[in-house]
Amino acid sequence: MSGEENRPAWAQEIRTKRLSLCWTQNELAKQIEQAADDRTRAHLPSRSSIIREIRFHESGSHQPGPVYAELYRRVWEKHAERAKSATEAEFQGNPLLLSWTVGRLGERVDRRTLMRLAATTTANAVLGPAERLMRALAGDHRTDTATVTHLEDRTKGFHRLEEHLPGRTLYPALMTHLGEVSALLESGPPEPLRQRLAVIAGESALLAAWFAWELGDGAQAALCSRLANLAARRGGDDAIAACMTGYRTYMTGGDNFQGARLAVVALERLGNADLATRAWLLARHAEEAAMLGDYQTALNSIHEAEDVYVEADINARPWTCFLDPGRFVSMTLSVYSRLRREEDAVTAIDQIIMHLRPNTEIKKLCVVKADLALARVRLGDATEAVRYAHSSLAATSAMAFPLGWDRLDQFAAELAPSREQVARQFREEYAATRPELIRPSLH
Repeated sequence: MSGEENRPAWAQEIRTKRLSLCWTQNELAKQIEQAADDRTRAHLPSRSSIIREIRFHESGSHQPGPVYAELYRRVWEKHAERAKSATEAEFQGNPLLLSWTVGRLGERVDRRTLMRLAATTTANAVLGPAERLMRALAGDHRTDTATVTHLEDRTKGFHRLEEHLPGRTLYPALMTHLGEVSALLESGPPEPLRQRLAVIAGESALLAAWFAWELGDGAQAALCSRLANLAARRGGDDAIAACMTGYRTYMTGGDNFQGARLAVVALERLGNADLATRAWLLARHAEEAAMLGDYQTALNSIHEAEDVYVEADINARPWTCFLDPGRFVSMTLSVYSRLRREEDAVTAIDQIIMHLRPNTEIKKLCVVKADLALARVRLGDATEAVRYAHSSLAATSAMAFPLGWDRLDQFAAELAPSREQVARQFREEYAATRPELIRPSLH
């Protein structure tokens, strides 16, 4: 948020603790009401007034008085363990070691598993592969298969960690990882290992491009994008280039025509290289076509995506690990609700809710809950829509995830005609929460 660095420490603490719990200001206001004793509660203002006070406190314009200070203390004390659990994976884990550990599992990890692994990797560092990698970098012996396998596992892990942790947390470690890969490539490994290292470089570079874009560094995002494409050519891996182009469909600054065109280019580059990537790109093409109002094209693409997804293996490539059934169905929902296909949209909503779990990845909640909110407001249910939007807002604020902000921007715009009180209150909270950031466009 603009001016964040100028906030007093107490204001930053309130905001940080709220976000660590993935709460909206509305949820914190409810918790404050519950923390009050009967006498204090009787003198508290309305919920909307409490939210306004929280907004003032977080901005640093009003310091909490004795009553609010005590209520905050009670809330933080009550939820101290939950707040610790929500942030320990981000702040306690060694990202390089944690990514290798997660990558070796060969499957997605939920939040509870990630937190346990973060604690384990901090307490019990695995030195064998790291020592081998250090020797290779120092030139003590030629790059061997075990070292390259270590880097492949670590690359997979970075893609899986991306679902749980903000880009700002993983980006520095990922760039260190890329530096190690580059050094090994320069050491003159035999051709089979060189090709594997090129693929590792490509898979890592496209994620680095994504993180750089999230953080607003357009020049670095463009550089990493070029690196991913070069590595794809050197490694003979068209799927990497297709994935990078697929990522760029999100980086158009809202130009849906360009997004749809890039999705077609990505599909052409991919060919039949990977079904999970193809299902995702088809769904992206359908989303962009739906935004353009191209009804039949969007419908054709999402139907083809559904057919392909049935046969896809989301663990085949590192970048498709995010595309579990819940996330894929949320893409179909965004298309069907935009096309006003109410029966298909309701079916998709039911399927998404079935797949959501308490340990669903926070970054996934940013997008999925926003898609649910958009669908509900299009179905005429503003109250339910705002409930989902509040969940998305809390997760998006915690993760600083641009796709969450993009969808919530769209939701706020579609909610604007509603005169219901819940709609007005959400728009006010959203306007106060939305950071003033513009993501670079990589056309």
